[in-house]
Amino acid sequence: VKEHQYDLIVLGGGSGGLAAAKEAASLGWKVTCLDFVKPSPIGTSWGLGGTCVNVGCIPKKLMHQAALLGHSVVDAKSFGWKVPPPAELKHDWKQLRSNVQDHIGSLNWGYRVQLREKTVNYVNAYGRFTGSHEISATDKKGKVTKLTADRFLVATGLRPRYPDFPGAKEFCVTSDDVFSMECPPGKTLCVGASYVSLECAGFIKGIGNDVTVMVRSILLRGFDQGMAERIQKHMVEQGIKFYNAIPSRVEQVKERTAEDPGTVRVFWKVK
Repeated sequence: VKEHQYDLIVLGGGSGGLAAAKEAASLGWKVTCLDFVKPSPIGTSWGLGGTCVNVGCIPKKLMHQAALLGHSVVDAKSFGWKVPPPAELKHDWKQLRSNVQDHIGSLNWGYRVQLREKTVNYVNAYGRFTGSHEISATDKKGKVTKLTADRFLVATGLRPRYPDFPGAKEFCVTSDDVFSMECPPGKTLCVGASYVSLECAGFIKGIGNDVTVMVRSILLRGFDQGMAERIQKHMVEQGIKFYNAIPSRVEQVKERTAEDPGTVRVFWKVK
């Protein structure tokens, strides 16, 4: 049997990959963990920890908390607190974004420390299988290193899927981008009615933006539809609009900048 460099190579530094790499190392295996984030079409990237930490659960919950606090301020008047009228309440997106990204950065560093403490070799490179028991790891500078192992674990997760219509990748953002945008989202159209889309719609509306959800067929396909109807009713009561339609193309009206989310024009058709 050919001697390999590692007992296990893990491809992916998200929740599953990190847990597997650390557990294997604690059992005495020689382990390498590869993690590499290809930037989104508008250039967003992030550190070690996977979707949940960087562009999923963690920033989403923090931004929902921001929205909930806004609601609480409005409700506080009924409990005797002297607060400004709702029209005078203003949200500072840049401060929220900065604090959320700082928190994520501390988690990224913490995961690197944990891997080091468990003696897991961390490689910030993109791995491809190039032979029997062999992968080629390409780092951000284009340097390629060949690594071999007895076993491999693929834990790469998923990325948002862009709809197939003109302008989608050029002028739209996804959940990969929204948590680190330099300017507030502004008036927003959420295309799709999955739970990720509805979660984003909820906190974007909660911090003061005009939000519409474009539904291809039904809300939360695969979920209990009684609960889906209750969720839609609640969101409508909060001022979120719903349209049963499908975008056909998107055109840029005003370019996005660090200070302004820009404007796009959406063309759509009823299914």
